[in-house]
Amino acid sequence: MPSTRHASLELLRSAAALAVVGVHAAAMVLVALPDGQDSAWWAANLWDSFCHWCVPVFVMISGAVLLSGPADQPAAEFYRRRALRLWRPTVFWTLLYLALAAATAPQWSLLRAAGSLLRGTPWYHLWYLYMLPGLYLLTPFLRRLIARSNDTELRGLTIACCALAAVGTATPSTSATFLTSFLPFTGYFLLGHLLFTHPTQPRSPGLLVLMLVAGSGVALGAGLLRPWLGPRAIELMYAYPNPLILLMGVCMFLLGLRRHAGFITHLAAGCVRLAPLSFGIYLIHPLWLLALARIGINGFLWHPAVGIPLTTLAAFALSALSTALLLRIPFIRQTVR
Repeated sequence: MPSTRHASLELLRSAAALAVVGVHAAAMVLVALPDGQDSAWWAANLWDSFCHWCVPVFVMISGAVLLSGPADQPAAEFYRRRALRLWRPTVFWTLLYLALAAATAPQWSLLRAAGSLLRGTPWYHLWYLYMLPGLYLLTPFLRRLIARSNDTELRGLTIACCALAAVGTATPSTSATFLTSFLPFTGYFLLGHLLFTHPTQPRSPGLLVLMLVAGSGVALGAGLLRPWLGPRAIELMYAYPNPLILLMGVCMFLLGLRRHAGFITHLAAGCVRLAPLSFGIYLIHPLWLLALARIGINGFLWHPAVGIPLTTLAAFALSALSTALLLRIPFIRQTVR
């Protein structure tokens, strides 16, 4: 049985995987309603907004785990271990989704495929795989910096990184490659380490209220600014460095770290089994969202207020089962863990 705090990270990992599926289930509705402002659009907007803490929490979990490692570990050794773990899923899923794009995209071409690879988006969710190496690149240096910094300096660096990333959301991205995509997440990476190693105990009701306020702000901003800014409103409000999304991520992370010993004890056994599936769920779930949509199970089932959560749960369950099966296949298991 893991320690209470590490069991908390497992719970957060599982919850973030579910929220990622929710984001993409809702996004399918938003994409289908480019000019909508009716109840269906608002239901999808609210669901998407309140799930957008998922990626920040994933990055904070990585920061909590990786930045707590030994500061004297040689950088070459760290890079070798990370590369061995990351290259197989990156190559396998990139090739699979490129093949899917070639088979389904009406205007697919080798030039478009090459452009998607340069941007790190062979499929819409794979950007995360292409962003991670940048954080890995920084990790040995950040470990040494953390070892030589006091708490005040570490907090100042974390706040500065988050603030710079937030300012950057006001300017449309001009990057043509994935090489700098990790920079806006450096603050979250540090923040995960800071919150994990310097635990605080804010009251859960207060954290829940802050999450409600922040999520409502994201949704209202996206909806109310849209008549003036068009798609840029959603791009601004859903950007992960957005201070409101940062606030949601921090609240969720702290809620997960709360020392409700009884609660953690009862859920730890289940999360130990589910959390190792989270990476595979992240990689596989778009396939199940497409498959479910083919048989009429999507966000428009009845009404998005009902269809999105049902689709989310169905895709999540199928992705978890698929990952569990793939983990039993000798070579393929390396692509989902």
